[in-house]
Amino acid sequence: MGLQTVPFRKIEEHTEDIFEAVTVIAKRARQIIGDRYVIEEERRREEENLEEIGGEEEIAPAYEVDTEIDREAYDAVVKPTTVGLTEFLSGDLKWEKQAMFDDGSSEEEETEEA
Repeated sequence: MGLQTVPFRKIEEHTEDIFEAVTVIAKRARQIIGDRYVIEEERRREEENLEEIGGEEEIAPAYEVDTEIDREAYDAVVKPTTVGLTEFLSGDLKWEKQAMFDDGSSEEEETEEA
């Protein structure tokens, strides 16, 4: 499923500041990427543990670079930005503005409501 064009009016229904919307959506996308990375690492460690228990004594290189990407699997995964935007537009993301810092920047924090 690809990302469809979203009118600004839909975004403005949730916040008047487009920068705020983009920041919240991007932070949510980064959270999703982080969660997926943790899940993949846990799966990889479980496989390594099963191989050790199975008694296979194969010596693996220090690291392997996986340059082969399964195109069909990649296309089947919903992209983090799509998930973030969908959650934002459906009202599933809640965030609050924090006070301004000394350097004039502000930081926003969002939480996912389940």
